[in-house]
Amino acid sequence: MGKSSTKRDPQPSAAPSTSSPTNNESVPVVNSLGRIIVTFIIAAVAIYYRLQPIWRDDPNSMVLAAWNQTIGTSGRQQQQPCSPNHKIVFSGCEPAWCGRFLIDRLVTPAEVDHLIRIAEKGMALGGGAGGATILDLHSGALSVGTKFANVRVLAENNNIKELFSYEDLKLYRTVKNRIQVEIERIWKVKGGTLKLTKPTFFSRMTAKPPATVHDEYWHVHTDTEQYDAFHYTALLYLNTYQTHFKGGRFMFDTPNFNHTVHPRAGRVSVFTSGTENPHHVERVEEGVRYAITIPFTCNPDYAISDPEY
Repeated sequence: MGKSSTKRDPQPSAAPSTSSPTNNESVPVVNSLGRIIVTFIIAAVAIYYRLQPIWRDDPNSMVLAAWNQTIGTSGRQQQQPCSPNHKIVFSGCEPAWCGRFLIDRLVTPAEVDHLIRIAEKGMALGGGAGGATILDLHSGALSVGTKFANVRVLAENNNIKELFSYEDLKLYRTVKNRIQVEIERIWKVKGGTLKLTKPTFFSRMTAKPPATVHDEYWHVHTDTEQYDAFHYTALLYLNTYQTHFKGGRFMFDTPNFNHTVHPRAGRVSVFTSGTENPHHVERVEEGVRYAITIPFTCNPDYAISDPEY
């Protein structure tokens, strides 16, 4: 009798799982979402800091540009309502908006050093009795004591044949033109309608007490109230707050608080010159502060030519 065999039913195959994904499987999704959120926050903060003041120097002041911060090539702007009593009537020269614009890296460190040497060469022939010394390459005006003298005459009296070289004046003109082009770009001004006007000058500020009213640069004012031809005012800083001097911050004045610009070597600050931008310079406490004031007009009757020596 043969051996009997027992047939076993085949085991059913495992049914496909219909359970929810495990925690480990959800980690990539959570991590990806987290990265998106973090990236969004960083971008939002970056945009905020680009468009807004950075911090407060004191309870009544907010910093638009700090001395130890570099503003990128796109610059930083702050818009203000345009002044109703200083409308530009020259077609193509009116600003697309009113306010302030700041940019670093428009002028190189080598160019800044060269410009300081130009200022020092001229100012070595004079110097104000108070805390402010002015050198105007166009008119030749130089602070000497409590008055102004012509730097060309002073150079001749000191047997200086070439006070400012061709390279000096070429650099001065190049930097001025570069700032003018930037103003035309930012405010959408038609090329050729903007003209350099007076007074355009180097300034040197120290902590010396004032000797004349011209030394009291810390009073709040509007440029168009002092110089009717001004439509756009540019400031080029040649050295740096906290590094070369203390005090000397530039402040846009508003009823509630000031918006402050820390001077930084090579920094360009430009603003529309109307009553939307009242401002003053804080009194220098120590050290020496160098800058150039470069105003532009839309009125060809007030245009000035580049300096020649």
